[in-house]
Amino acid sequence: MDRYRLKGSITVFLSLACILFLSLICAAVESARVQGAKAQAAGITGMGNFSLLGEFEKELLERYGIFSVDGSYGNGSFSTGKINERLQEYISYNADPRKELFSAGCFDPWRLELTDSRILGYTLLTDEKGEPFYQQAVAYMKASAAAGAAEKLLEYTKDAEAVRSWEGKYRQSLEQNDSRIEGLEEEKNQRYADLEAQAAADGAAGGLLQAIKNPLDEIRKLRKRSTLEIVTWDKEISGKKIRVWDLPSRNSPRRGNLRAEKKHGGAVSNALFREYLLEHFRGYLDDAAGGTPDYQIEYILGGRNTDRKNLQYVVNRLLLIREGMNYLYCLQDPGISSQTAGLALTLTGFLGIPPLTEATRHALLLAWAYGESLIDVRLLLDGGKVPLFKDASSWMLSLENLGRITEVLRQGGQGSGQGLRYRDYLRILLNLGSLGSQKMRALDMIQAELREEEESRTFLANNCVVALKSRTSWNCRPVFAGLPRAVFGGRQKGIRMEQEGSIAY
Repeated sequence: MDRYRLKGSITVFLSLACILFLSLICAAVESARVQGAKAQAAGITGMGNFSLLGEFEKELLERYGIFSVDGSYGNGSFSTGKINERLQEYISYNADPRKELFSAGCFDPWRLELTDSRILGYTLLTDEKGEPFYQQAVAYMKASAAAGAAEKLLEYTKDAEAVRSWEGKYRQSLEQNDSRIEGLEEEKNQRYADLEAQAAADGAAGGLLQAIKNPLDEIRKLRKRSTLEIVTWDKEISGKKIRVWDLPSRNSPRRGNLRAEKKHGGAVSNALFREYLLEHFRGYLDDAAGGTPDYQIEYILGGRNTDRKNLQYVVNRLLLIREGMNYLYCLQDPGISSQTAGLALTLTGFLGIPPLTEATRHALLLAWAYGESLIDVRLLLDGGKVPLFKDASSWMLSLENLGRITEVLRQGGQGSGQGLRYRDYLRILLNLGSLGSQKMRALDMIQAELREEEESRTFLANNCVVALKSRTSWNCRPVFAGLPRAVFGGRQKGIRMEQEGSIAY
């Protein structure tokens, strides 16, 4: 009997020891499982965010190489609630492996239950004056062959600086010279009157004083006319209007609360972005298409509400570029200087007012640069080439033809076959313009184009999400905690945890 009692006491001890060790093992396994569940919750949150951004706008990607998610999901009304619903739907399939499956015996070691999810922040394509759009466009260009031409594109940036300088010098010289001539007008009229009186007293015909044709008279008439009419003549110009009230550049009702990541910037990136604009938007010399504006690059530059006004803006800017650069050549060419000096002396020398003769010489020089510039712009709009810096071989207008410039323009210019085309001058104008305005106006054109398609009638650039940040709340139900809680006491309940996730294109 004593042997049986001793054997029984050893069995109880082993049983208690086994329960204790099993409890410790279960507690350790449960702790490891909980840590794994936290990692699983983070992974599921990340997969949910990734799945959200996987619903990108197909048309936007295919036509412009830009990723974004429509935050309105097709009805035009942006809502973070809709985005959150989609997030919960994607998460639910990864959180519950048995969802919509007929596998009752499927073992889920994590036992995760989503209790809540929220969208903490988002970035829109239009934020910070289109900065996310700019970043994606530059990344697209760097991934293409255009990146190899970056050095060549930077040359246009340098040309733009020269253009900017001489534009200002031309306008300043024109204003100063006009003011100088106006100041001498009274003295000139008085001298004319005296000479006419003297001629009448001598019995001579006073009209001989005005026998020589002054080309400045023709130039004054041209300056009062629309430059667009002068350089296009009877060419057909698009009459399309642009509905501006819902465009991103005019109407940005919301902003995201996440700052856009700025990986790209600087002169090279800016040059690549402007090259992106030239590749993806048509201009005056390109074929028209659909009901959207025909002159899209011109709109990006001018921002007016009609094709005609945008082309007029670009033509005026081209004229100013050519005026400045042609004025530079006129100042440097001794032949032009001597010809204008001779004609000025012929026109005003008999008056005996040296300051007037000098002012007239400079006026002729400015007028000659203006006339040559009109021919240049006419040639560019015809698809021809015009060098940025001219020489004797590329100069087209003679002083004799300056007085009949209207007839010369009607006939059309004949270029040297060398130089820059209209597209190249647009590149210079883009480099002279505001980058912020160009980003938003490009988004205007993207929106207008996509809304023409049946699949994206409700597309709004203001609804395009390019980055997200979310927070999910979870309840991790116990699996191996039953035995430890039975041994050590306590209530059996799940562990609550939160996870944050963010993702961007």
